[in-house]
Amino acid sequence: QRQITYHSTAEGATKVLPIGQSLLLSCCPVVEKEGSASGDEDMLRYLLGDETGRIHLLVVGRKGGLVTNLHFETLGTASVSSALVYLGNGMVFVGSQFANSQLVQILDNPVPVSAVNSSSGGEESEDGMNPLEETTYLQTLEEYTNLGPIVDFDLRPTGDESKDDSAGTNYRQSVVVTCSGVAKDGTVRLVRNGVGMKEQAEVEMEGIKGMWSLRRGFDEQDDTFLVQSFVRETRILGVQSSKDLEMDGSQDGMDDDDEEEEGGALAEVTIGGFNSSKSTLFAGNVSVRGADLLVQVVDDSVRVVDSATLDMVTDWSPFRGGDDESDEDEPMGFITVASSNQSGQVVVALRGGTLVYLVVENKNSKPTIRKVKSITLEREISCIDLRPFESTSLSGNDSMEVDGGGVSRSTEMSHLVAVGLW
Repeated sequence: QRQITYHSTAEGATKVLPIGQSLLLSCCPVVEKEGSASGDEDMLRYLLGDETGRIHLLVVGRKGGLVTNLHFETLGTASVSSALVYLGNGMVFVGSQFANSQLVQILDNPVPVSAVNSSSGGEESEDGMNPLEETTYLQTLEEYTNLGPIVDFDLRPTGDESKDDSAGTNYRQSVVVTCSGVAKDGTVRLVRNGVGMKEQAEVEMEGIKGMWSLRRGFDEQDDTFLVQSFVRETRILGVQSSKDLEMDGSQDGMDDDDEEEEGGALAEVTIGGFNSSKSTLFAGNVSVRGADLLVQVVDDSVRVVDSATLDMVTDWSPFRGGDDESDEDEPMGFITVASSNQSGQVVVALRGGTLVYLVVENKNSKPTIRKVKSITLEREISCIDLRPFESTSLSGNDSMEVDGGGVSRSTEMSHLVAVGLW
């Protein structure tokens, strides 16, 4: 672990390469995939990791099948490695039991340590030399959190005090303070109970105001459409199935590897019954007496679309007199806020603080929209929510019950609507 020795009885040769005082903890061969640039075939390469976190490159020179020299070079500093795996194209996975594991890139030319945010700290080795004092060949691409080893910890209350109304007592959420890692990778970390999110992908989209996912069939498990609302338009992305991708691939000359991928891709589609020239305020699935419907709300209408044909079957507008049984005059004004649930209840807010309650009905297999009631509040309406939230109900608007692979979604009606005012 402190030196590298090559011995060949047949050749009668022994070569010793001193490596200083640091212990070597991990090793892996550098083998490129077929078809990639692998360099001179008369040279063998190995990556070595030592106890200080430094990554070294060992080059074994050969000529005529005989080892002629050993070359040892330090590339840079990463986490103290327990395992090294060369992934090809200069990428190395550094697995660590003592700190965060890392995915690092071996650069062709050295760069300043500050340019890659190196954590080496500039510490000098025991022999007085520090090859990483100014430059490094390693760039960290990604880190994978490892809380261990925890050498000590303490449980401390936070300053946030909460009250349990049912028990009538106050309590504070606690946070665990841990001393994690070893040697240069030692850290102090705070651990608390909560929900974490990890970003999987990112797409830049300017001017987007809202998004809703829709299913083609009400009881389908997977979503089919992604409705995107912009300032003056609505765009819709649809899931393209694997079969469609394979058909397109056969026409466009796609590789076999792409054809074998499971799932699908998103492509821009059109729902004929939706108004794409206006910004969408709400979109969702509705199931009314066996009819699978889609609802879109824009500033001048509520549109109901047949999910099978994607054609509009009925609509309602605040600027058009309805045929409902109400004696009230039809309110005038653009729709500013809207909400709906899967049972067919729709609530819209109009300019001037008017709240209108609508119901999607299916009479004689013909969907219609009926206005039930309207009321004018003292101020403009900022937000509304019509999802069922009764305490006696355990299955909310978006709940699902899986039975034998099928999906059953709740169509429970709401008896309350939450309204926020400016």
